Amino acid sequence: MIRRTGLLALVVLGISPISASSAPPDTPRTGAFAITLSPAELLGEAAQQVGPVIPVDEAISWEVYVPEAYSADSPPGIVVYVSPSQSGSQPPGWSGVMDEHNLIWISANHSGNRVLAPRRALTAILALYAIQREYALDEERVYVAGLSGGGKMASMIATDYARTFDGGFFICGVEPWETEEPQELEAIRSNRYVFLAGERDQALKPTKHVYRQYRKAGVSDIELVVVPGMGHGSPPHREISRAIEFLDTGVPELK
Repeated sequence: MIRRTGLLALVVLGISPISASSAPPDTPRTGAFAITLSPAELLGEAAQQVGPVIPVDEAISWEVYVPEAYSADSPPGIVVYVSPSQSGSQPPGWSGVMDEHNLIWISANHSGNRVLAPRRALTAILALYAIQREYALDEERVYVAGLSGGGKMASMIATDYARTFDGGFFICGVEPWETEEPQELEAIRSNRYVFLAGERDQALKPTKHVYRQYRKAGVSDIELVVVPGMGHGSPPHREISRAIEFLDTGVPELK
């Protein structure tokens, strides 16, 4: 188990990324590209607060995908993805889902399973600041997702910062709470979550266990998806699209 006590408490520090952003440019970039920014560039003087986790002048890079049809008049949601590897590139199965559901993708590079939890969480939070520099966002469609160890990290971020993220998609990995009632339980109950594992996945049993933990705690807008024949890896496009649909609408049509 990844111990979160005293770790993720360092991350947000009272800053609310989905409420304060600079004015987006007239012609923002679309398609796939990378962005590199430091905490100082993103937070200004407030960057000193995150110095214990990431030096304020250190460059952080993210892989980004913005739908070609992006419009500030119909702002997209966002998926902050936590990768188990050192690359923030989209894994197989995600291609096209962002266009279909009007979502921006962003994932930090150099933030894989070997990186300490506070840094991984902070780069996920800072991703929201980075996107809001250039893009309008649908503030009711802010999701965090991850695969394997990234799924565990995503579940920690989703529940510890349930007032920032509206839902989570945990793929072949999810972390149980350390207590019966986490601090953000009321906010957690108002969000939606998808737990996905493969039929042949070693993470299937623990995924079912954590799913039951959420149910027991009164979190009702959740879905458990077991993909037939799938092992430990990224699910097919169809299952990703259905998971996003559930996060958006709460309609349980995943099975």
